[in-house]
Amino acid sequence: MEERTGQEKIKLDQNQDLYQILIETSRELICLHDPEGIYLYVNPIIETLTGFKPEEMLGRNPYDFIHPDDRERIIIDSHNPAKEGRPTVATQYRFLKKDGDYVWFQTLTQPIKNKEGIVTYLNTTSRDVTDQVRLTESLQQEKKFSSIMAELAKVGAWESNIETGSLYWSSEIYRILERDPSLGIDRDTVYQKYSYSEDMEKLRENNLRVYQKGETYSVEHRMVTETGRVIWVRTQGKPAYSDGRIVGVYGAMQDITLSKLVEEEIRLSEKKFSEAFHSSGNGIILLDKNGHFLELNQSFAKMLGYEPDELLFKSFQDVTHPEDLNIGAEAFRKIIDGERNGAQFAKRYIHKKGHIVWVFITGVAVRKDSGELMFIVAQIQDISRKRILENILREKNARLRSVGTHLKERISQLEEFNQIVSHNMRSPIGNISTLVKFLEEAETEEEKVEYMDYLKTTSDQLLKTLNEIVEVIKIRQSPKVVSEEILFESVFSRVKAMFLGQILECDAEIIADFSESPSIVYPPVYLESIFLNLLSNSLKYRCESPHPVIRFRTYWSHGNHVLEVQDNGLGIDLNKHGDQIFKLHKRFHRNTDGRGLGLFMTKNQIESLGGEIHVESTPGQGTKFIIHLSKANEFAI
Repeated sequence: MEERTGQEKIKLDQNQDLYQILIETSRELICLHDPEGIYLYVNPIIETLTGFKPEEMLGRNPYDFIHPDDRERIIIDSHNPAKEGRPTVATQYRFLKKDGDYVWFQTLTQPIKNKEGIVTYLNTTSRDVTDQVRLTESLQQEKKFSSIMAELAKVGAWESNIETGSLYWSSEIYRILERDPSLGIDRDTVYQKYSYSEDMEKLRENNLRVYQKGETYSVEHRMVTETGRVIWVRTQGKPAYSDGRIVGVYGAMQDITLSKLVEEEIRLSEKKFSEAFHSSGNGIILLDKNGHFLELNQSFAKMLGYEPDELLFKSFQDVTHPEDLNIGAEAFRKIIDGERNGAQFAKRYIHKKGHIVWVFITGVAVRKDSGELMFIVAQIQDISRKRILENILREKNARLRSVGTHLKERISQLEEFNQIVSHNMRSPIGNISTLVKFLEEAETEEEKVEYMDYLKTTSDQLLKTLNEIVEVIKIRQSPKVVSEEILFESVFSRVKAMFLGQILECDAEIIADFSESPSIVYPPVYLESIFLNLLSNSLKYRCESPHPVIRFRTYWSHGNHVLEVQDNGLGIDLNKHGDQIFKLHKRFHRNTDGRGLGLFMTKNQIESLGGEIHVESTPGQGTKFIIHLSKANEFAI
């Protein structure tokens, strides 16, 4: 008895060793858990499968490694039933590896009970099913993509069995023909209900050839859907063989209604374009990116005196006027480079006979969906007659403007001479009148002699002014007047002497600097009048304190003489009076004498010679006049 017990113990030890070897060398993950799932034992394969050593797992909770999205499912399907001693099913889930990636396990959980039937341990057996899961996902994805592609492309599969007479349609064909899949389908229904009567014979002939001769076919035909809509489909058929004989036909059906509609629209569009292209009264050309003619209509060829075939061997540059080769070149470059889609411009072509043809070109790019340029279509309009009429009209308008300008200048000059005479002669004549009165009232011979001398001096100045005005009038009566070169200093000194009394009376400081531009070719009487009016203006509108300072200077700017006059007088409010400064009889200070003629005359004199005058002024801070004098030494009237 003891010998038998010993033998059984030895056998048990041997079995335990065998079980230990089997578990330790198993390619499946075998684990022992407490009822809550805590790892009590993990066989060595864990390191191969997850990268964790067995000792790293002991005492850990499996849910620390199970993907969060899979935990609830494992608890419901596997863990809770095992804890309760109930049967479980194999469960797939994702398990976190040491490197941070996931492996897919399929695990079967078995409860281990004690003698009282209470679950004391849980045994799990897991295997790596990552490859199978990924393959399944790939197949499902492929199936999903196939279904989506079939739906998007509107392509369905079909199969006809000759021996059984059965007909199979995929779900997409039912969808194409709007038929309920639960109704099924047979060959007679296809021909009687869904085939378009005018295309039925064509479909029968193709099916007959594939059944009898084994010929594969592809045919476009019309069908009628369940709702009565007429659609276009492309049906393809191929024979199915068994033991060398045809046992059926399989193929595909695609809904091509939309492409047929687009095809028809394209055909109509091409027809319309062709009719418009060849019957248009304007020239129409198609150009490649190198500027060569791809196609052109009869109107364009006729416009230039060529036959269409002659121009096809040329580029548009070959018929362009040499001086206009660059016109439009930049615009076409931008079209070719994709910077713009169209351009418009006028240019000249050379007719076959040699004369000029003016044209107006409208070019538009035609591109592929990728943006690549296919060609440029350009409409050419002959504007030669319009151009001639425009030139005639332009010439007549120029003549009218010239006549109008000439008349305005004449009127302006008459007004100007009138103002010069009245303005420049008023003071001397008034002075003579006063001197005559003093002469009449003189009591002694010495007084009479003195007043006579004053009267003679004043009359000499008046005579000199009259002679200068008469001389200018004589010159104006000729077609052109030649100015003379004069020194600014010389003219200004004479003008300054006329105001010597006023300068002394108000203690004015007159500063003149003509060193940068000492002389000018200009009418002397005009320059004298400009100096006279500007100096008079500065003295008249001076401030009482500080003492008046008036600066005259000349310099060159952009090839032009500039005269600048600046004072520290009363100034002008340009915001209020800026648009009236140079108008006739306009005055801006009430407590000063004047009739508003000086600046009006000055502006007219300057502008009559092509010059300009500008003013800068601030009330209480003085005024600056900037005069751009004309460089011309001649002026027309």
